[in-house]
Amino acid sequence: MRVSRRELLTGTGAAAGVALQQARPQSAPKAPPLDLLKEALRYKKIDCHCHVGFSETKKLVEAADRLGIQKLVVSIPRGAKPEEFRASNDGVLKAVREYPHRLLGQCFLNPAFQKEAIEELMRCVGEGMVGPGELYDQVKIGDPLYYPIIEKCIELKAPILMHTRADLGLLRKGYRTAALPNTSIPDDFAAIGRRYPEAIFIEGHIGGGGDWEWMCKTIRDVPNVYLDTSGSVSDDGMIDFAVRTLGVERLLFATDLNFESGVGKILAAKLTEQQRRAIFYDNYAGILERSRAGRPRSQGGGHAN
Repeated sequence: MRVSRRELLTGTGAAAGVALQQARPQSAPKAPPLDLLKEALRYKKIDCHCHVGFSETKKLVEAADRLGIQKLVVSIPRGAKPEEFRASNDGVLKAVREYPHRLLGQCFLNPAFQKEAIEELMRCVGEGMVGPGELYDQVKIGDPLYYPIIEKCIELKAPILMHTRADLGLLRKGYRTAALPNTSIPDDFAAIGRRYPEAIFIEGHIGGGGDWEWMCKTIRDVPNVYLDTSGSVSDDGMIDFAVRTLGVERLLFATDLNFESGVGKILAAKLTEQQRRAIFYDNYAGILERSRAGRPRSQGGGHAN
């Protein structure tokens, strides 16, 4: 029987394919997909940078429940004048009284009103707040207007959380940025951290936009400046770089209301279980343990959540 060249090649190819398939080692069964929510719930968490006043507090706590966030350190960063920032802080106190076992408060201040700002700090700490935060862009953290407030926080051992950015337009002349000129940058934190080595400073949101590598490198040799992990930016390698540069003990878990990505970026980083526990809970818990602030005189009522 005569076989055409095409039939010969087709038949040979099919036979070779079968032989190759039979010779190829069988692949191992695929591992079941990781249950990220189950993994997230394995770790206790303190969110050191969050906010109330933008939605119902009940919904905020329910969102935290779903991801296993036991405590939220909350503020309302709003109010240029004394009567305005007092009102914001009253809103925080109201939320904390409603959920005393879940929320810790931070007070917002404008140091341009020196006397009123210090009075408000003492009022809020007396009511159980942990310290000032999230301070914003009315005045840079290194401005002398902040010196008396920082010195009072040293006395209280109260951490100071401030909004920070590392936009190119803030770091280099000639580049545009939407951030206001008084926005604090990593260089400001490095300088004030060296001036006041006894103080506890927290740079807000490594993922808040800008050069996060520069944020880490600039404060590398200033051990009393911590970095929180919040912000909507979740670049690959960001948390790993921060751990290598600063050490895991200087990173504090935070969401800034970006709950899923805030938890996810810690789970996605190449960290040991011990390192995750340190970032999620232990590091900020240690700051609270050392602080004289954040110890309320009384907080009656509220939900036992």
